[in-house]
Amino acid sequence: MLNRLFHIRLAVIVHDLFMVWLAWTLGFLVRYSFWPESPIIEFWSMDVVILIAIQGCICYFFNMYRGLWRFASVPDLMNLLKSAVVGALAIAAFYFLWNRLEGIPRSVLVLYPVFLILLWGGPRIAYRVWKDRHLQFSHQDRPRVLLIGAGQLADLFIRNAVSHGSCHVMAIIDDQTRLKGTQLRGVKIHNDLSVINRWVEEMALDFVVIAKSAPSAVLIRQVVDQITGTSCQVRITPSPEDFDAQLINVNELQPITVEDLLGREKVELDWQPVASFVQNKSVLVTGGGGSIGAELCRQLVHFGVSQLTIVDHAEYNLYTIDKELQKSDILVKSMLGNITNKAHLYHIFKLCQPDLVFHAAAYKHVPLLESHASEAFLNNVIGTKHVADCCDQFGIDQMVLISTDKAVNPYSVMGATKRLAEKYCQFKNSQSNTDYLIVRFGNVLGSAGSVVPLFEQQIAQGGPVTVTHKDMERYFMTIPEACQLILQGVVLKNVQDSILVLDMGQAVKIRTLAERMIALAGKSGQIDIHYTGLRPGEKLNEELHYDVEALQQTPVSKVYAARYQISNIPGFDKYLEAAHKQALSFEQDGLKKSIQQMIPEFKSANSLTLVKEQ
Repeated sequence: MLNRLFHIRLAVIVHDLFMVWLAWTLGFLVRYSFWPESPIIEFWSMDVVILIAIQGCICYFFNMYRGLWRFASVPDLMNLLKSAVVGALAIAAFYFLWNRLEGIPRSVLVLYPVFLILLWGGPRIAYRVWKDRHLQFSHQDRPRVLLIGAGQLADLFIRNAVSHGSCHVMAIIDDQTRLKGTQLRGVKIHNDLSVINRWVEEMALDFVVIAKSAPSAVLIRQVVDQITGTSCQVRITPSPEDFDAQLINVNELQPITVEDLLGREKVELDWQPVASFVQNKSVLVTGGGGSIGAELCRQLVHFGVSQLTIVDHAEYNLYTIDKELQKSDILVKSMLGNITNKAHLYHIFKLCQPDLVFHAAAYKHVPLLESHASEAFLNNVIGTKHVADCCDQFGIDQMVLISTDKAVNPYSVMGATKRLAEKYCQFKNSQSNTDYLIVRFGNVLGSAGSVVPLFEQQIAQGGPVTVTHKDMERYFMTIPEACQLILQGVVLKNVQDSILVLDMGQAVKIRTLAERMIALAGKSGQIDIHYTGLRPGEKLNEELHYDVEALQQTPVSKVYAARYQISNIPGFDKYLEAAHKQALSFEQDGLKKSIQQMIPEFKSANSLTLVKEQ
C-alpha cells in the first residue's frame, strides 16, 4: 500500500514539473507567435532547470502534493493558484537579480502562471469528474436520497456521498425562496415541501434526509406526514462538529425519534431560583421509582440538595434508581414502603425530616383501575391524604402533588381519584402552614404503560397497531420537560389558590401518532391499524383545566396558574371516611357512588353512552 502511494505521489510530482516546463514554453511560443521573425526558442537549458527547481520548491511549500486528485476541491485549487502566482513572482525576482531578465519577455512572466493554473487544474478536475461519473454508473443500486436543507450540512453530506458512493442525492428542498432554482454541488434546489410525497414515488426515494441543525418539530412532522404510506425512511444528519467524514452508509444517520416528532421548541429556563430554593434542603419523593418520580430525582441531585429520600413500593424500580443515583455526591436514602401504610410513612418522615416533598406515587392505568376501584382509591386518595397529613404534622415547607389532565371532568375511576387527591390538598391548603402545590399535565412520552412503547412493540412484531378510536386525542410531553417545568413551578410566587397547569401544546390524534410511528419505521403499507373501541374509563378528548378555573400566565413560559375557589363540600370528611371503609371491604359499586357524591362531575362509564365505533 505504501509503495503504491509512493508511486502515485511520484507520478503527480513528475506531471506537475512537466507542466511547469510546458507552461513556460507555451509562454514563449505565444509571445513570439506575433513576431514575423521570432528568435530561436530553447526548449531545454540551464535557465529551464533553475525555473523547475524554483517552482518545485514553491509547490512543496504550498502542500501541493498532500491532496488526492480523486478528492480535488476548492482548497486544493487555492493552493494551486497560490503556488503558480508566487512561483511566477519568485522566478521573476530571481532572474531580475541574476541577469536583469535578459532574454525573458515581461509578457512571458504574465502568461506563465495563467498557463500553469490551467495545466495543473484541468487534469485534476477532469480526473475527479471522471471518477465521480464512473462511481455513479457503477453503483446503480445505492440508496436514493432527498435532502431537506441547502446549508453547510447539505454540502458536507453531498460531498461525502459523492466521495464514498454511499448514496445518490436526487434533489434538495429548502424553504429559502432565494435559493429556488439554484444548485448545490450540481443538485438542483427546490422549495416546496408538498412535493415530497410525489417525489418519493417518482424518484423511487429510499431516504429523506433532514440536513438542518436542530430541525423544528413542525418541520419533522411535515416531512413524516409526507412519507406516510410509503416505504421511504427519514434520517437527520449530525451537527457539523460531529460530522464523520468517513460515514459510508446512509443507514448510519440518526433516525427520527418520537420525541423529535412530538417535541416542542425548547424554552430557555432560569435555573438559578430553583437551585437557590432546593440547595441544602432535604427532599422526599414518593413514587421515586416511577417515570416522573425517577426523573425528578435525577434532576434534584444536580441542584445540591442535602439529602434525597426516595420512597417506592416497587422493589425493582427502587433498586434501579438507587443504583443510578448512588454515583452522585448527594446522600440518597431509598425507602421501600407503601404510602397507604400511614405508620410506615410517619416513620419515614420522622427518620428523614424532609423540607420539601414531591408526591408522584399513584396508580394511573385507566382501564385496569376501572375494575380495581378499591386499590385506586386507597393508593391515589388515601395515600395522598397520608402524605399531606404527614407534611402538615411535621411542618414541611411545601408539598407538590403531581396530578393529571384526567382529573378534569373525570370519566374514569383513575381520574376521579386524582381529582379527589387535588381536592384534599386544596382543603389542607386552607388549614395548614404547609404550602400544598398541585401541578397538572397530560401524558408523558415513554412512561411505563404509555401508548408509545406499546406501538413500538407492535411495530417491531410486524403489527397490527391497535388504536381504540380513530378520533381519540391526547396531549403529550417528554418526561424531562415535565419535570423541569414542575421544578420551575415550585419557586413561583403569588400562585396561592391555584393549580399549575403545564402547557401541553396541541393535542395529537392517537391514529396520527400510530401512522407517523409506522412511517418512521419505514413500514408504511406493511402494518395495519386496527380500531378496538374505547376501553372502560376512556374519553375521546382530555382537558387540562375546568371552565371555572381562570387560567393565567406565570413568569415561567409553558406554566399557567388555574385559579380555583375552595368549595367546602358538606360532610367531606365523613364521605371520605365512608369511602375508605368501602374500599377496604371491596364494595366497588358503593365506593363509586361515594366518589360521585364528592366529585359531582364524575361520570362513570355506566352513566354515559359511548361513542359508537365506526
